Amino acid sequence: MAMFCKTSLWFITLVCCLARSAWGYEMNMTEYFKMPNLYDFDDYDRCLEEYKSQQTYCFVRAEVLPQDDSEAWRAITDISKYHKHHFDHRHLYYGLCLRWCEEDLADVKADVVKELYAGLLTNNSKLNTYVDLFSAEATNRQRYNTLLNQCINLKLQQTHGLKALSMIEYCETNYKTVEMDTWNLTFYTTTLVLIFLVAASSLFDLYCKYTPGDKEISKEDHYKSAITGRVKRLCVSFSIVRNWYRLNQEPVGKLGRDLRFLDCFKFFCMFLVVFAHTNWILYEGAISNPQDNERLLHTVAGTLLISGGLITITFFVFSGLLLTINWIELTKIKNDLSNREYVEVFIKFNLFRYLRLTVPYAFVILLSGVYFENPGGPLWRHIVEREQLACRKNWWVNLLYINNYYRNNEKCMLQSWYLASDTFSFMISLLLLILAHKWPHMRNWLFGCVSGFFYVLPGFIAYFGDYDPFFVPSPQTQKDSFIDDREFSDFYAPFHMNFACYFCGVLAAIAYNEISEKQFKLHKNKLFQCLWYALIPIGVLWLLSAHPIYQQYYEEQPRFWNSVYAAIQRNNWGLGLGVFVVGMACKVGGLFRKFSCLPIFRILGRLTYGAFVIHIFVSRVVLGTLRTPLYFGTGVMFYFILSTMVVSYLLSLVLAVLVELPTSALLKLMR
Repeated sequence: MAMFCKTSLWFITLVCCLARSAWGYEMNMTEYFKMPNLYDFDDYDRCLEEYKSQQTYCFVRAEVLPQDDSEAWRAITDISKYHKHHFDHRHLYYGLCLRWCEEDLADVKADVVKELYAGLLTNNSKLNTYVDLFSAEATNRQRYNTLLNQCINLKLQQTHGLKALSMIEYCETNYKTVEMDTWNLTFYTTTLVLIFLVAASSLFDLYCKYTPGDKEISKEDHYKSAITGRVKRLCVSFSIVRNWYRLNQEPVGKLGRDLRFLDCFKFFCMFLVVFAHTNWILYEGAISNPQDNERLLHTVAGTLLISGGLITITFFVFSGLLLTINWIELTKIKNDLSNREYVEVFIKFNLFRYLRLTVPYAFVILLSGVYFENPGGPLWRHIVEREQLACRKNWWVNLLYINNYYRNNEKCMLQSWYLASDTFSFMISLLLLILAHKWPHMRNWLFGCVSGFFYVLPGFIAYFGDYDPFFVPSPQTQKDSFIDDREFSDFYAPFHMNFACYFCGVLAAIAYNEISEKQFKLHKNKLFQCLWYALIPIGVLWLLSAHPIYQQYYEEQPRFWNSVYAAIQRNNWGLGLGVFVVGMACKVGGLFRKFSCLPIFRILGRLTYGAFVIHIFVSRVVLGTLRTPLYFGTGVMFYFILSTMVVSYLLSLVLAVLVELPTSALLKLMR
């Protein structure tokens, strides 16, 4: 106990020291408020509703031009140089009512109006991605770009003595209607067909319940018991009551009981993912107090937010663990496999995984591409429709899981980078397991070489690519929805950057299997228990290890040490998590494990995949309805996080009933 108290005191002291090191930065608010606001929106509803005649409201992006004699420009330069923590205050968003713009310019002399025009913003690759997606706005750009640039510069000249280049992203009118096109029709038809199948299957299952059949099965146990006959099983695969019992089914056998804690882990990791992604989409929208967010990132809390990317690695470890457990169970049934059987198993594993994940995933992609009447404000199309257009254009790229390498600027469902990376990791891990099973004498050498190669690979890529040692999603990067961000596309998302963590799950499953077969009582080993409990504070410290790197701006980055940290940061997290999972599976953890095995997490954990694929759609729809910049505080942040979490899990339940569970039932018939 004394040792635990000393360790806790040391841990608290270290965290306090790290926190103190972040207090050195002080933002000069007098200089800060000399800059133009990042967001400046005219009244959207009044513009489009005040007059019965046709009215136009345009969303415009601008970039401030350098002007050394301007105090506002000097403030922009000084604040924006902290690019890891601050927005780029040269880039501004405007919502402009065309009628009011014309009225403002009418009061200005013609020669002054002519001088206000500074030019079009054409050299911004991030904006150009939006421009390409909103290609239907070409006529509006040709018609209004010059006029709106003059309006923006009139505002900037009067208030800050600045000028800017600009480009229309899109324009809204008060007479536009959404027509039923092929995509929308496909979605609504598919949804109606699924509802019909669920209703028909449920009624047939009810009929089977009250039809004389197997007398050994009572009516109360009908939905919990397997129905006889392939045709009947096919007909009840969409049954809503039967699938609900499947969703809430208790784990079967020793293996299921040992690993039931994973449902709790998946749920809480999903909460952290929603936390991170909701904050990102808030940045993508409009914030009235960006200074508070920028100050937050200079603190220990900011370091934890940035280090939160390690949470996604948890899912890679779980995936590798479950793949290997399924493989081991298969080889226990039949250990001797021919070359043909190895090929069949490889194809079967990949095919069933592809169908199980892709069918609900494809439905959400279909939903993400549906056009709706704009129920929101000036940001609806910027936040929601950009995603719709990207999904309509690149849906097939996502379904082939090549979106991390092809057309990764026009991202459909940004979170799908994980599915693509996980898919490639699954295929290569399965291939390695097959090779190790076929030539068992080479297993240790094979696993060692592969693990070592992928362990050091992030370090080499960081060194030769001159990347930061860990992925830093700056506010500006998130505001631009990670478009044209080479660190995200090349250093964070690709499978080869995450494969070592996935393989940690593979090794954890092998270790768990060895311990179970030898009946080694790991939960009674005092040394392992100390190691296991120590992993919790070590994990928090590991998140904070990025603090001195993230909170300092060096003129020259120490590339060698950066590369070393790049190799160990995510991979050691995966390795530690693998040890942690093995301990939990072997009943280490006491009350912590008992809490993780509560029945409520059984349902929540099984709904996590659906919540993962749909939660960003929910966030976008909620935030796209904003009319004006949002005051971003702790209360608002948690309101959006919790509302997104609740709605995502409710929609995941609907998705499970309509698509996910029926797909799983149909795949069982194919085996």
